[in-house]
Amino acid sequence: MAHEALDKMIGPFDSAVSYCRYLQGMAVFRSIVEEELALAEWPAAFSSWQDERLAHLIAQDLADIDVSAPLQPAFTSLSSRLPAGDLLGILYVLEGSALGARLLYKRAQALGYSESFGARHLAVQCRQNGRWGAYLKLLEEADGIDMDDVVRASTQTFRIAETAFERALHEQARTG
Repeated sequence: MAHEALDKMIGPFDSAVSYCRYLQGMAVFRSIVEEELALAEWPAAFSSWQDERLAHLIAQDLADIDVSAPLQPAFTSLSSRLPAGDLLGILYVLEGSALGARLLYKRAQALGYSESFGARHLAVQCRQNGRWGAYLKLLEEADGIDMDDVVRASTQTFRIAETAFERALHEQARTG
């Protein structure tokens, strides 16, 4: 359900204006979540995981279309000692979004954006084959994980995304 609500907020981005709103929402969301992941102490069991950061690419995409990144809302860090279940919940949302990147990238290309202008982050996500499978393997092999923690953390991560996209919608409405 959270996924459907977020998809509805993102919308089809069938115009430069709606794509800009999408980028602004993603900029806020990825910045917050990537900061959390950067501060986290990753369990040794996750040493094979290659964390993928996109916030810097989204900032470049925004610069391409001459739009400044929105200011991040105040956000209190969860903790540098995120339980493994929380990390897996956050990764569920991030890696799930990468699955939809192919469709989003096609939409962005139809608007004239590409891997070198305005849609770098989507192009990178499209090139990363196998990440969802690697995530599922990590989840399956994680010992002592309480799935309730994974679900709670993924729900919280979806809420962060929803807040970021709501902010982008309000900002766009305010600035016209």
